[in-house]
Amino acid sequence: MDIEISPLYRDANFHANSEKALLEKIEELQSQRNMYHSVFENTGTGTIIIDQDMLILFANANFAQLTGFSKEEIERTMHWSQFVIPDDNKKMQEYHYGRRKGIARIPDEYECRIFDKTGQIKHIHMTVGMMPGTSISIASFMDITLRKVAEEHLSKSESLLKSIVSTFEGFIFTLTENHTIGFMNNTLTTRIGYNGVNDKCHRVIHGLETPCPWCQLNTVLKGNVSKREDKSPRDGRWYSVTQSPIYNRMNKISGVQVIMVDITERKQREEKITENANYYQSENKILRSALKERYRFGEIVGKSDAMQKVYELILRAASSNAHVILYGESGTGKELVAKAIHKLSPRSKHRFVPVNCAAINDNLIESEFFGYRKGAFSGADRNKAGFLDIADKGTLFLDEIGDLGLSLQVKLLRSIEGGGFTPVGGNMLKKPDLRIVAATNKDLKKLVVQGLMREDFFYRVNIIPIKLPPLRKRKEDLPLLIEHFLSKYGKEIAIPPMDKKVMDVFHNYDWPGNVRELRHALDRYVTLNDCNFLDSLVVTPTPQKNYGIKANDMAMDNTERSLPDMVDDIEKQIISRALEGNRWKKSKTASDLGIHRKTLFTKMKKYNL
Repeated sequence: MDIEISPLYRDANFHANSEKALLEKIEELQSQRNMYHSVFENTGTGTIIIDQDMLILFANANFAQLTGFSKEEIERTMHWSQFVIPDDNKKMQEYHYGRRKGIARIPDEYECRIFDKTGQIKHIHMTVGMMPGTSISIASFMDITLRKVAEEHLSKSESLLKSIVSTFEGFIFTLTENHTIGFMNNTLTTRIGYNGVNDKCHRVIHGLETPCPWCQLNTVLKGNVSKREDKSPRDGRWYSVTQSPIYNRMNKISGVQVIMVDITERKQREEKITENANYYQSENKILRSALKERYRFGEIVGKSDAMQKVYELILRAASSNAHVILYGESGTGKELVAKAIHKLSPRSKHRFVPVNCAAINDNLIESEFFGYRKGAFSGADRNKAGFLDIADKGTLFLDEIGDLGLSLQVKLLRSIEGGGFTPVGGNMLKKPDLRIVAATNKDLKKLVVQGLMREDFFYRVNIIPIKLPPLRKRKEDLPLLIEHFLSKYGKEIAIPPMDKKVMDVFHNYDWPGNVRELRHALDRYVTLNDCNFLDSLVVTPTPQKNYGIKANDMAMDNTERSLPDMVDDIEKQIISRALEGNRWKKSKTASDLGIHRKTLFTKMKKYNL
C-alpha cells in the first residue's frame, strides 16, 4: 500500500535542508575571509588595496609601520597618491590608470619613493596586481631604503675612484695569475698607444716577449705586497712599482693590482747628488792628502803638524754653518783663518765683515753694530746700516770678542738666535742671516767665571773652536814664512842674504809678537840692508819684563771685594807701570804686554790712565 506524504511536510524538510546549506556556505565564506585576512596581514610586506580613484580601502599593519600612520588614519581616508613623492607621482599615476585600461606595457613591479609621517623619504620596491573582474588593485611594498643608500654611496665611490684612476698621472693596471692585463687606466693607454687588455703585461708595459726577470707576481699572489724601483727597457725611464693582491668577496686573491709612477727625474737628481758626493769626497781626500805636503793654505803659510791640524779644522768649519771661535795670541793670523773659512763656505758670495771689538768707542758700539736711523741722535743726518745689516747672508768676524760689553752680548745673542734687532732710533725689526767667526787672545772661560762674559753667549759662539799655535811652537815653518814675506818685494829691491848666522838668530828668538812681529822684523832687515839690528833679538829666550808687581801687592785684604775688582786693580797697576817703564810709548808698551795697541787704548780709558 502506498503511503502518501503530506505536501506540508515536504516543504518543511526542504527549507531545513536549505538553511543548513546556507549556514555551511556562510561558514565556508567566513573561513575563507579569515584566511585571506590572515594572508593579507602576514605577507611580510606592506600591503594595501586601492580602488580606481586611488583611495586605500585596506592597509595591513606592515604598511602602517612603513608609513608611520595607523590603519584607522589610512583606510578609506587617505589616497595612495598622497604617499608618493612628486617626482615619482606622475609615473605612478600613469601606471595606475593605464593598468585599468588594459595597457600591456604597464609593469607589475617597479621602484618609487614615498613619504612617511615624519616627512622622511623611503625607497620601496612595489608589486601591483588587479583583482579579477574589478577595478581594484592590490599592491605590496618592500622597504629598500638601506639598499638604495648603499648603492648611491657605492656609485659615488665608484665614480670618484674612476675619476682618480682616470686622471692619475701614473699607470694603474690589473693582472691575472698568468700575467694577463684585465684593466688599464687612461694614462697607461695613452702612453702605450692602444688598449692592452687581455694582452701580456711584459709585452704591453716593457716590450718584452717573456715575463720580466724582476717580476714579483707569484710572491704577490701569496698575499705579499711588492715595492721596488724598475728601469723599463722600453723607454729607459725609472718607475716606482707597487704590486698588491686583489681580494674577492670570499676574501680570496683573484688578481694583482699594479701602480707605476715615473721617478726618472728623482733618480737623475739622486744620481747627480751621488756623483757630486763621490766627486767632492774624492776631491776632499785629494785636498786633505795634498795639504799634508803643502806649505800654505791660501795666505796662511806653514806645513808643520800644528798647522796641518788647523787646515783640517778650517775645512770642517767651512762645510758647516755653525759659529766659529779662533783662539790664539796676537799676531798668529786669526783674521787670515777667518777669511779662509768664509771663502770656502757657501757664504763666500756675500760679504766678510771684520770688526775689531776693542777699537770701537763704547758710546758708539751699539749704533755701529745695529745701525741707526736719521735723527736718532745728534749728528745722525742720514740712515746708516750696522755691521749686522752689512753682514747679512755673509760672515761677521768679531776680533777681540772678549772686549764686548755684557749689554751688547745680550743683544747680539738675541740677534743670532733669530730674535732679530732694531736699529737705533728705528722701530722695524730686522732678522739677519749671518754666521759669526770670532777671535780672541783671552781665556773666555775665565771671563765667564769673572762675570765679564755671559755664559749663554760664550756657548753660542764657541761651537767650533780652533786654536792657532804661536810661532815659537812651529819654528819649522820659519823658512817658509821668511821666503813667503820676502817674495812680496819687487825685483827692484835688493834683499840681503839670509845666511846661517841670520837664520840661527831668527830660530833662537821666541817671537812673542808671532807672525806679525816676524814680518815687521823682515821689513826692517830689508829696509836697513843690514842685520845689526838683530842683535836686539837675543839668541836666548828673552825673559818677560817685571813691572814691579810683587806678591805683597796682590795680597788680599780683609775687605769683602769681588774677584773682578781685585783683578782690575792688578791689571791697572801692571799697565800703569809698563807705561811708565816705556816712557808712555803706547806701541812699545802694547808689544811688551803682548796685547793689541787698540786693546791698550781701551784699557787705559777704562782705568782712567
